[in-house]
Amino acid sequence: MGGHHEEQYYIAPDFEILYRELSDLRKELAALFEEVEFIDRVVIPRTRNNYLIKVEALRVELLHAQINVMKTRRRIAILRFCIDRGEAVLWNDINYRIESEFKEWDAKLAHEQAQIENAKARFSSFAPSEDENETRVVFRTLCRKLNPEINPDQSDEVKSLWPNACAAYANGDLFHLKALLIMSDDYPDSYDLPCNVGAMRENQAMLKEHIARMRAKLRSAKSHPVFEWMTLLHDSERLSAEQNRLRGEISRMKAQHAALFDMQKSLELRGVKR
Repeated sequence: MGGHHEEQYYIAPDFEILYRELSDLRKELAALFEEVEFIDRVVIPRTRNNYLIKVEALRVELLHAQINVMKTRRRIAILRFCIDRGEAVLWNDINYRIESEFKEWDAKLAHEQAQIENAKARFSSFAPSEDENETRVVFRTLCRKLNPEINPDQSDEVKSLWPNACAAYANGDLFHLKALLIMSDDYPDSYDLPCNVGAMRENQAMLKEHIARMRAKLRSAKSHPVFEWMTLLHDSERLSAEQNRLRGEISRMKAQHAALFDMQKSLELRGVKR
């Protein structure tokens, strides 16, 4: 008795559950990866830049005023020593001595002033862009499709796209990211390929391990000092109070330096009349 015999396939009851769970784990890992990248590439440099301009610039100005006070006090001490001993005041020697004694202080000041100037020059590049949210969404999608930790079985062609995606994200290049997203559509996601339940469970364990590591990395990223600076920068009252405190210290140091400079001039006259 003839007839058409259809083949029967057995699908494990937990296959569909595992499949959905793997998809959710990949999405979670992609989101975690993107958040860590956003903190490292955007939040930290942007917050540091704003802090340098709004707070640290005043600290550097205060340091400059403090160094001037210390140098003037040292000049006064040398002048008094020369006058008390009846020695000639040799300004070239005194200035060389001051320069040598404060060499490290001057180098520190020059370094910090250069940081402030660089921050001001980079100000516009660190400003939030209108495309920032879209850039994050596109990169997160690319993470899920291209990141080798999420898709270990991807082809060499797909692997070659991932470094380009990271570079485009670092540069905030939304156009390039969108182009890569279109290119990635030509390749099937590795987790869409047929696989057995055993392999799926191995992938599940691997993804959970990656997620645990990425969560630890995210906690570490969020412990960066910039998050304390961010709290200050976002609190207008606290920020204003800190800026005013620093401006007050700067004014006090400048007044002290003016008084010391007058004393130095007086001693210079005594040295000349001696």
